[in-house]
Amino acid sequence: MASDSTDVIHNGFRHHVSLSDIVCETHPVPLSQVQIELTITVTINFMCFRRVPALSLPDTRQETVTFDLLTLWEDRDQVRRILAPALASVRLGADTPWYGIMVDKIIRRALEISDWTLNEGFNCKVLPLDSRIETSILVSEDTLEFLTGRRALAESAAEFERNNHGMVAAQESSVKEMLTRVRVEDGGDEDCTVCLEGLEAGSYAARMPCSHMFHAECIGKWLKVSHYCPVCRFQMPH
Repeated sequence: MASDSTDVIHNGFRHHVSLSDIVCETHPVPLSQVQIELTITVTINFMCFRRVPALSLPDTRQETVTFDLLTLWEDRDQVRRILAPALASVRLGADTPWYGIMVDKIIRRALEISDWTLNEGFNCKVLPLDSRIETSILVSEDTLEFLTGRRALAESAAEFERNNHGMVAAQESSVKEMLTRVRVEDGGDEDCTVCLEGLEAGSYAARMPCSHMFHAECIGKWLKVSHYCPVCRFQMPH
């Protein structure tokens, strides 16, 4: 059985469907419980040949979709409906050239691979398939530089988000132990630097060990995000 298959659909456009590593069960698995787990990976190579050496920017997107083996066997139209949003999320809408060919290729290969695994006696709950699509698009040098800059910004923003903006929350126990409830003195000129509103004389505020005061609710929310004092960067345990 050929677990790999590469079709050149058009010049520079390749679609490769293969079987990933499968996990076998010790006991037979009913066919009604077997699922197809399809990972679709699309790579578009934006290329510019006006500069030597040629510039190239690969842009890859990935989506995973799961459907029942029996659905694959009995209702191909339903499989097409399941695949449509997954393909659209990786920029392969129904109006994409060769869309129908790609979908039919996925279904045909899924049928071939599922038949092979069953005939070989593999007992598995999930058949992991990879659908890898690659194509190249010629663009101007200005367009390629624009795409490169946009990607750099997106990657920086994603990294910033993953790191929670570089901040770590303070320990909840240390917040309870180290913050002091104090009365705001008359004639004081204190502002809560979290909300930028004044601390009203006669009201109660929360004072950090560094002596800076805030509305209790404001500093409570702040310390759930960052363990630093918003004024002097005093560090609370985290």
